[in-house]
Amino acid sequence: MTNVRAERSGQVGSLIIDNPDRRNAMTRQMYADVPQAVEQLVAGGDLRCVILRGAGNEAFCAGSDVSEFKTQRTANSAADYAGIEHRAFGAIAELSTPTIAAIHGPCMGGGVALATSCDLRIAADDATFSVPPGKLGVGYAVDGAQNLARLIGVPQAKMLLLTACVIDAAEALRIGLVNQVVAKDHLDEHVHDLTQRISQLAPLTLTAAKLALDHRPEAHDAVRACFASADYREGIASFEQKRRPSFEGR
Repeated sequence: MTNVRAERSGQVGSLIIDNPDRRNAMTRQMYADVPQAVEQLVAGGDLRCVILRGAGNEAFCAGSDVSEFKTQRTANSAADYAGIEHRAFGAIAELSTPTIAAIHGPCMGGGVALATSCDLRIAADDATFSVPPGKLGVGYAVDGAQNLARLIGVPQAKMLLLTACVIDAAEALRIGLVNQVVAKDHLDEHVHDLTQRISQLAPLTLTAAKLALDHRPEAHDAVRACFASADYREGIASFEQKRRPSFEGR
């Protein structure tokens, strides 16, 4: 049984990091399982939003599982390990649907890289963040470092990476690492409400927006496709008729 689970509830999918005995630390196999879990969600059709969360009540993700580094992350295998990480982060980042990281408790190292692969990050007020590879002599994932810098700027990314400091949810919000902070008891409810709001919007429009914001070359074609879609006609008709639109993603 994999420790990365894919679940669907209607149009909303969940990717669950399920290793609570180790504060949801990511093993090599768990990183390898992420792309397949994403494919499972997409295969269900009509996917409007994906939530990334950690199982249990203690942590979002304590980073990569250090207990396996001696055997799984050696000088000879480091490149292979990095490739597996890269595919995991990319599988989340390249989803055409909006993605939300629902973060509670510690979010460390590889957990930060997973969270920054998502479009939005909602943190509980007990969340803490750190990027501590400097304490282990580990080379941090290049795309993880670059995503972090794009999100919060190079100076703040350097502060996290070069000092291995721990910041709380309030500081993460201040520097732009997370979009919102809510009370821990309300995290699930808040994220659920956010997914429902997103699910009511036009999927092709949201995909085009993601592509544009990520500077993807196919963004221009995606924008043009919106104007040729049935959803565009539905959006105009619903506006004229003063009713809520019903978008189908085509």
